Amino acid sequence: MNKQVKTRLMAMAIGLVYLWFGALKFVPNLSPAEDLAKNTIDQLTFGLIPDDVSIILLAIWEVGLGFLLIFGFLRRQAVILGLVHMVCTFAPLFFFPNDVFGAEPLSLTLVGQYIIKNLIIIAAFLSIYDKKEVVQKAHTPTTVQKQSSHWILAGKNLFKKA
Repeated sequence: MNKQVKTRLMAMAIGLVYLWFGALKFVPNLSPAEDLAKNTIDQLTFGLIPDDVSIILLAIWEVGLGFLLIFGFLRRQAVILGLVHMVCTFAPLFFFPNDVFGAEPLSLTLVGQYIIKNLIIIAAFLSIYDKKEVVQKAHTPTTVQKQSSHWILAGKNLFKKA
């Protein structure tokens, strides 16, 4: 299987996860991450966005991102939006550590496991990111450049004779 096919399959898999998880957020109390998402967005926006609006905006973001990835539209931009989303998913580690970490050292609650698994999605995003290739045009001198270089050569020859 070539790299292009693998990249496409990876993008579609991530897109399906985003589409599914995002769609759950459109229906109240259906997503297991709904309360965590609302609380995190509340903290990140200093309470400026009401919970019922924030969860719908998040659902739109996730479903939209899912469609972009599944259908291969604007992949570079989709990956950037996905990475921004992924960074925000780690905010509960700092805002709600009691909900994330268990009583034992290095233990995680189910919420913590839900967050840490996003490291895999970040790695997948980085693997499908297309670097923008800079295409350099062949340098073809303009008429002015040709004339100026002709004068420079003439000047060099003048100094050689002296």
